[in-house]
Amino acid sequence: MTRPLTAALVGVLLTAGCGASPTGTADRSPTGDATAAVGDGLTVVATVFPLAWIATQVAPGAEIALLGSSGQDPHALEMGPADRELVETADLLLYMGDLDFQPQVEEVVRSAPGVTVAVADIAGDAHLLDADHGPDDDHGPDDGHGPDDDHGHGDAAVDPHLWFDGRVMADVVEHVGQTLAGVDPDGTADYAANATRVAEELRDLEAEIDTLLQGCRHDTAVVSHAAYAYLLEPRGLHQEGISGTGGHADASPQRLAELTAHVREEGIEAVATDPVEGRADAEALADEANVELVEIQTLEVVNDDQAGAGYPALLREQAAAFADVLGCG
Repeated sequence: MTRPLTAALVGVLLTAGCGASPTGTADRSPTGDATAAVGDGLTVVATVFPLAWIATQVAPGAEIALLGSSGQDPHALEMGPADRELVETADLLLYMGDLDFQPQVEEVVRSAPGVTVAVADIAGDAHLLDADHGPDDDHGPDDGHGPDDDHGHGDAAVDPHLWFDGRVMADVVEHVGQTLAGVDPDGTADYAANATRVAEELRDLEAEIDTLLQGCRHDTAVVSHAAYAYLLEPRGLHQEGISGTGGHADASPQRLAELTAHVREEGIEAVATDPVEGRADAEALADEANVELVEIQTLEVVNDDQAGAGYPALLREQAAAFADVLGCG
């Protein structure tokens, strides 16, 4: 039934950020504690770090691969022969869904023989947010960014950064547990126990973040890359991205001037930046407005230390950073 992976982990424990440059391959899977060590002989492929972490928790005995290769942007991951072999021989494939987030991955996954779990399908349309296409949108710094807003970008794309909604990811954990039980019925009880434990941890964390992001002086965070709507929007908070959901866009001088004026007028004390996406513009904006620059992470890919900390700890860190930026508490 199962087929061995060609490597224990292919691609990508990177410095976090959608445009981060890989440091090479690693020979270990994402880390974390788990209770029942089931999954021996199973192979799982994940396309972003939070999904790989979930797999290690629910099936700690499985071989788990996080897709990626040197020089790849997680938003437009190119599938090399080794990556395609991993997908085509895996028992279980975990990806964000058919969102044009990783088009080559999505194409290969659709024709792969293994069982697939798509996060967007589990979340459902009601929980999906429109992508923010960045500086070219026809909105100013004080717009709301709810899912029904018309951002002037024609056919709206979906924001793929669903891992910033821990409640959705708790549902994903439970779905992964049920799916693995279908693939490996002998481990059904253990998969269920592991999934229940991890889902409860994520739901407890979401309640903690609800408290952390209450009583904020500001309701809009200026960010280098508009990747954080699923963390902010459910709590009545918003983001203004220097670049859009997909990253890469450089802000025009006019856009930077508008955002600088917004920061000054609203008394915002910090600008939040990814390590790479939009960082130069964020640094220029913070310098011009004379405010602090706070580092945040998008979590598609992580470095070794971050992988060791685990997805819940990293999600908590991002929430705490936004609490500082927004003046919450």
